[in-house]
Amino acid sequence: MKTYLLFILSFFISLQFIVAQGHQVDTEQNNAHFIHKDTTIHSLQDFFRKSHLHGHIRNYFMATVNEGDLKDYWTNATGGAIKLTTPEWYGLQFGVKGIFTYNTFSADLNEVDEIVGKSAKWEKELYDINRPEEKKDLDRLEELFIRFNFSKSFVQYGKMDLNTRPLFLRRDGRMKPFVYRGMWSEWGELKDQTISIGWIDGVSPRGMTEWFSIDEAIGLNNNGFEPDGEKAHYHQTAETKGIAVMGYENEAIEGWKWQLWNYHFHHLTNIIWLQSDYEKGDWHLGLQYVYQNAANFQEELSYADRYMQADEKANVLNLLMGYELGKWQLSAAYLHAFDSGRFLFPRELGREDFYVSQPRSWIDGLGNVDIWMLRFQTKGLVNKHLGLDIRLSRTITDSENDVQFNKYNVPSFYQLTANTTYQFTNQLKGLELQFLYIYKTTEKSVDLEPAMVFYGTNYHHFNLIANINF
Repeated sequence: MKTYLLFILSFFISLQFIVAQGHQVDTEQNNAHFIHKDTTIHSLQDFFRKSHLHGHIRNYFMATVNEGDLKDYWTNATGGAIKLTTPEWYGLQFGVKGIFTYNTFSADLNEVDEIVGKSAKWEKELYDINRPEEKKDLDRLEELFIRFNFSKSFVQYGKMDLNTRPLFLRRDGRMKPFVYRGMWSEWGELKDQTISIGWIDGVSPRGMTEWFSIDEAIGLNNNGFEPDGEKAHYHQTAETKGIAVMGYENEAIEGWKWQLWNYHFHHLTNIIWLQSDYEKGDWHLGLQYVYQNAANFQEELSYADRYMQADEKANVLNLLMGYELGKWQLSAAYLHAFDSGRFLFPRELGREDFYVSQPRSWIDGLGNVDIWMLRFQTKGLVNKHLGLDIRLSRTITDSENDVQFNKYNVPSFYQLTANTTYQFTNQLKGLELQFLYIYKTTEKSVDLEPAMVFYGTNYHHFNLIANINF
């Protein structure tokens, strides 16, 4: 009951926060590919004087109500970000962004649940999971890059917000998103075609404030289990240098888009991602196929030190069928990961973008799994400013105890995800409210250890977010 009262309190704080900021602002340009051109630049001084300043202020209340006597947690975070992007001058462009977070009020997120011996999970990720006692000094340099633009192409180097499908996405469902360090280029001189080439050697993960090399980052979180049941400990065992990325996207045929991506994680694994989407009239059809295998270097390590075993060959197929009915978009998706191996993508680097991927439910670590999802979306209610996204899903894992295809002991479950957003206009333009609710449950006939239930299933999860973009 206390958690629900605090949720209502946070809602009213958000409303007061909105009124206090009730001036007209522009929507934040959060895209790493943003180009601000100005033809009146004649000097280096003009180049910096006419830079574009934008950012956001965010208030985030999060609470999780776990099953029965398991401990509940809640917290309220407040913060913001400011980004400076120079205009394009002879193709040259610079960008820098800083972000900060404060714990405004909260339960004790470090208090350990007496039953399972663990403390808060997602609530801690609003701050810095590597410094769980810190509540104020939670800032980071999020972006610092130089970019050269060539007609419809560009090359960019430094710390950057890529937000590029299907793997390097922002995923800003916390106070800080995933951001990356390295080189990224996109070549778009051919009509309706884009070629992407990148080398990523660093990351600042969501829920952390520091920057890490790829070798330092992979394995910072829970390493799960190896297929034979042994606990995995692959953190910094492979001396990974970085990730080489190549992507090709083609929209030359009307209504049809297909893309092919290859992600080579040095010394770890290789992922090939093929996707095809077709839209005609009110119909949308989609297909995703992913193949993954281990790098040869993994065989040189001891079994428990390996990120992926040599005999693991992940094969994942995801199908989508959607129909637009008036203001509603209805879709059904089905994913099957075959019993040839587990799909593995380091959680410190982001979250994968399958059709069935959704908040608090991802494919990483699973093989021999079936997932069904029904989704209802609309962006046209209440003067076209209210958006609804409702998902119902069913995930059937091989077994929560058979880690051969279940790296993190995930039980089969049902999930309801309801996401509501409202974008204000006129004097409150730039303000957005979001409410995200998740309910996950497993059949009571399945006998689960408390450690599997805690933040794993049978919980209610609340998120109330107020963003002011400027």
